[in-house]
Amino acid sequence: MKPLLTLVSLFLVLNVHAQNNTIQTSKLMEPERPLMIGGGLVLGGGTGSFQIGLNPELVKSYNDYIDLGLISNIYYSSYRTPSSIDGSIVKEHKSQFGLGGFARIWPVNEFFLQIQPEYNWTWSNSNYNINNISNKVQVSATSVLAGIGYGRRTENGFSYLSIMIDLINSQQSPYGMGQLRPQPIFRAGFGFPIHLAKKK
Repeated sequence: MKPLLTLVSLFLVLNVHAQNNTIQTSKLMEPERPLMIGGGLVLGGGTGSFQIGLNPELVKSYNDYIDLGLISNIYYSSYRTPSSIDGSIVKEHKSQFGLGGFARIWPVNEFFLQIQPEYNWTWSNSNYNINNISNKVQVSATSVLAGIGYGRRTENGFSYLSIMIDLINSQQSPYGMGQLRPQPIFRAGFGFPIHLAKKK
């Protein structure tokens, strides 16, 4: 009986050791996920208005389910009211800069959840041509964007489309826009891997 128990114990130890080696070998053979750089572009306009913006981002995939990254907001818009009866015209220019981080959770392929805390600074300048009054305002606010998205990511790059809302909805935030309720924020972007030369 003792020899049988000894053989079973030896078999279990060897089996566990072999599985451990297999797991370690698999981890060593798994290619390292590259750092990605990319982002989105905002471009629009209409009668008397123009807007352009960039959302550069740096993304690192840690596994099949989690991406972490850094993002910035660079935005400029201008607006000119049509001439009124008294000839008054209002011109407004607005610039925005923001920094933040985000986490994307991929519970299933091609669909993700995103949480994105950020801080934005906004500078606006309004000019009234009738009395040459100029009004300059600088505000800043914290935002926490959250939402869902659709996208694809491989070792060759990524692309996505998302819809989020600002959970804080501060009126000083560029997303508040004077609205009492949070407004939908649509984002689209793409990116490519950064291949750094390996040291010899």
